[in-house]
Amino acid sequence: MEDLPTEINIVTLNVWGLLHIAKLRRERLIEIGRQLAIADPQPHIVALQECFVEEDYEAIRRETRFILPYGKFYFGGPLGTGLAILSRWPIEESTLFRYPLNGRPTAFFRGDWYVGKGVAIARIRYGPGPKHVCEVFNTHTHSPYDNSYDCHRVAQAWEISKLLRGAAERGHLVIALGDFNMIPLSLMHRIITAHAPVRDLWRVLHPDSSVGAAHHEAEKARRRPIPTAEFNILENGAASDGSYNTWRWPSVEQKKLGLGKPHITVSPDTPGMLICHVL
Repeated sequence: MEDLPTEINIVTLNVWGLLHIAKLRRERLIEIGRQLAIADPQPHIVALQECFVEEDYEAIRRETRFILPYGKFYFGGPLGTGLAILSRWPIEESTLFRYPLNGRPTAFFRGDWYVGKGVAIARIRYGPGPKHVCEVFNTHTHSPYDNSYDCHRVAQAWEISKLLRGAAERGHLVIALGDFNMIPLSLMHRIITAHAPVRDLWRVLHPDSSVGAAHHEAEKARRRPIPTAEFNILENGAASDGSYNTWRWPSVEQKKLGLGKPHITVSPDTPGMLICHVL
């Protein structure tokens, strides 16, 4: 075992890897693996969501095998959980906690019930001492399609808060990652931070960051201007739906992209859609 770390570098990413639906799925996930492998600073722990295909997970493992030699792909539900955890340090134990309340089987067009959403848990040892353990929790909670699913999302927030609290009571470092599908100040966010001894680290480091999309009532009440693409990345921690993400561009703009077409540069001052970071 190497010397105890003085810092832990963490990556969490929804890779959009749904089989038969995600565009250029194989190519994108291989490239994600490559980018993780050359990242500076090197990540110590990586949590992936929507990595549904085991072949894609193995492709990422091949690309990152020298810096993240340990990993776990979590099965669950007819379509799989989409959850995976990679680590620089040994994974001593792992399990999957299935959310008791998670969507409706009749809503097959949404898929939440069929992927068997839950919490992937990995107990990772970063040192020789009995307390040199971090418990990593990786989740993708139910999507907020409409208010009828709020009870599902509240229940899931309560379930993961209990898991986090239990890990903290064991004296372990607790790291909660994932696509939480929630914004600061929401009931779900407040349940987790109130009932478990955890903090939203982005909010700690950027206390003035957004609390929702620009059209969200809580964000509109702050009367802030529409953020720029650069501000969205650096201050709001919003990468998914910002102007730099060509996968979110309107179809008309996407047609300007491709081999043989002129290079397009997005100015840092470009107004961007404000989508808040996840917990």
